[in-house]
Amino acid sequence: MMPPYPGACPADNDLYAKYKAIRGNVALTMEGPDGINGTADDLHQLPVTGHNCSAFGLHQNLGFLKELYDKGEAIFTANTGLLARPVDKSNYRTETPVQLFAHNAMQKESKQLDLEKEIRGTGIIGRIADSLNANGFSCGTYSIDGNQIALVGEPGVSPSPIILSKDGMKEFDPESSSSNLARLVDEKFGMPEVIRSLNSATTADSNFFAETWSLKVTEAMDQYAEIYTALENTYVPSGFPNTGLAEQLRLVTQLMQSRAERGKDRDIFYVEVGGWDTHSYVLDELVENFGNVNAALEAFVNEVTALGLWQSTTLMQFSEFARTLDPNSGPSGDGTGAGSDHGWGGHNFIIGGSLKGGQVLGEYPDEFSEDGERALSRGRMVPKTPWDATFNGVAEWMGVPGQELNVTIPHRKNFLGENLLFDKDTLFK
Repeated sequence: MMPPYPGACPADNDLYAKYKAIRGNVALTMEGPDGINGTADDLHQLPVTGHNCSAFGLHQNLGFLKELYDKGEAIFTANTGLLARPVDKSNYRTETPVQLFAHNAMQKESKQLDLEKEIRGTGIIGRIADSLNANGFSCGTYSIDGNQIALVGEPGVSPSPIILSKDGMKEFDPESSSSNLARLVDEKFGMPEVIRSLNSATTADSNFFAETWSLKVTEAMDQYAEIYTALENTYVPSGFPNTGLAEQLRLVTQLMQSRAERGKDRDIFYVEVGGWDTHSYVLDELVENFGNVNAALEAFVNEVTALGLWQSTTLMQFSEFARTLDPNSGPSGDGTGAGSDHGWGGHNFIIGGSLKGGQVLGEYPDEFSEDGERALSRGRMVPKTPWDATFNGVAEWMGVPGQELNVTIPHRKNFLGENLLFDKDTLFK
């Protein structure tokens, strides 16, 4: 996504040359024929200050991100990743209590962001929502990609997360197979009221399991009615591409339209897109994937801007880990169709109308071989900046009080003395 830019680094530490040396025939270049998708198209240039280089590159198919960066509405973070505390090559294994380079473990722990299990069973988004709801805000959490641990807070503090399909909500049981149930269908919601009656038939000696089941059923029906009505009163934006990410973001804009009707003054949405496990044909995969991301982001920002909400919106991008810089041999064994394997530290971005954008935060590596202080074998980078750094500033911007940040972001206290966290004033105007 963000390689060194050719000619932008000092001659005695030519990062682009080092990058191309380890990346080989899957390096993004400026001269073809081994450039992006076999063309000589240029990398976008991201001017920077405070780094050893005057600019970094940006993949050709992320042109809208480049526009946002130039407008001061995008920030990139260099060599970030899941960390419990600051580590280096000598201690990263013992001081990072997670199975590194494994999708399932890294995905789960990245969404929880609590490697030392201080608040078990919760996720980073759920804890942010808990703090906001406990401090006078009405904050909802929504997943457009299934049940997500990231949205789970402590019991009883916040409303349960709402899980939606990217296609929105269907009418509940619009044509019951039973004439008796059909007679009891609520005309507004298409919801059999007999279900409510059955789940309200409790007695003094009702069993705890049954009572809990009934409560959850009733809560789910109430949530359904609220969201179904809210979405029915919004318009469906046009101009979104027909891709999974774009369709998820389109639904997010519909939910954003309904915030007043839902009584929310803070909302947090979770979307997800796969297809990045590029063990083969990494160049071709990135061309397609980045192109889809770029188009989805452009449609989303345009719609949110039209709604007048861009100044109060921030979108954060994360992945469980980056990839090896040193490619593999490809499916043919001779380098044809080469891909990349599981890594660790990588580059991420955030976008938003109130960001203090046009900057690359964190520390960009100055060496990609094992001679580097943060480089492991095959160009796997040990992250310097934790994901907690970005969440710290965004949580503060959303309204989490300073005295609660160490609870909301449990790793935070481990990085305070290292000047590795971004506060609200670093990220936002």
